[in-house]
Amino acid sequence: MKHLFEDWANIGKKIQEAQNLFLFLDYDGTLTPIVSTPDIALCPPEVKGVLANLRDSPKVFLTIVSGRSLEDIREKVGIPGIIYVGNYGLEIENPAGMHKKKLSANRQREYNNIVQTLKESLKEIPGILFEDKGSILAVHYRNVPPEYFDRVHHAVGKTMGDWEGRWQIARGKMVLEIRPKVDFNKGKAVREILQGAITPKALPVYLGDDPTDQDAFRAIKGKGVAVFVGDARIASEADHYLKDPSEVLEFLRRCLALLTN
Repeated sequence: MKHLFEDWANIGKKIQEAQNLFLFLDYDGTLTPIVSTPDIALCPPEVKGVLANLRDSPKVFLTIVSGRSLEDIREKVGIPGIIYVGNYGLEIENPAGMHKKKLSANRQREYNNIVQTLKESLKEIPGILFEDKGSILAVHYRNVPPEYFDRVHHAVGKTMGDWEGRWQIARGKMVLEIRPKVDFNKGKAVREILQGAITPKALPVYLGDDPTDQDAFRAIKGKGVAVFVGDARIASEADHYLKDPSEVLEFLRRCLALLTN
């Protein structure tokens, strides 16, 4: 991967020449640093200001793509008039309305059973945190002492063994997520948003730091600019990288300057 700013003459020219810029941004680890608990990951005011200005550009279509619930990510970012993707694409809201994939009654009962079982089996683990997102359960162990890590993984794997084929475990940064085994991911959400909108003069740009963003990188392969946020030594489908959220903010400022000028 090449650092995005080392290739800025080329990337900047693409952004300037694009008739429409579809800007997709992950939240945690991209717009905000990864923190100890999800509820304190607040969008910095300077980031909000740049995003609001980008939203107001007539050629920009701005989308926040997150594993958080739609309600949570909308509240955290707090900018009206843009597209929000929650729960990895299970929920999509644009200014015209909301599209939400609901679990069947039977699948919802299964989910409730899984949540109850895991909370019971892990209740004695210090620092464990459960984030119930309605149809996805995130088990955060960032604040768990390392000697308990194996116990957390074993308990989750044992519980989910009873639901193989209908539910799956996704691994992220110090988090295990229980998700329904249905056809959705960030890449599919990106393709859905871009459907019918991509022309030779449209440019999709996706920035993300998480393994779940790899599907989105693949979705725009050969059509746009995929930017991994993090250590360049980590294998990624992206062609470019930025080191951290502070460089993401600088990128957004550069985009705004190009569009303004």
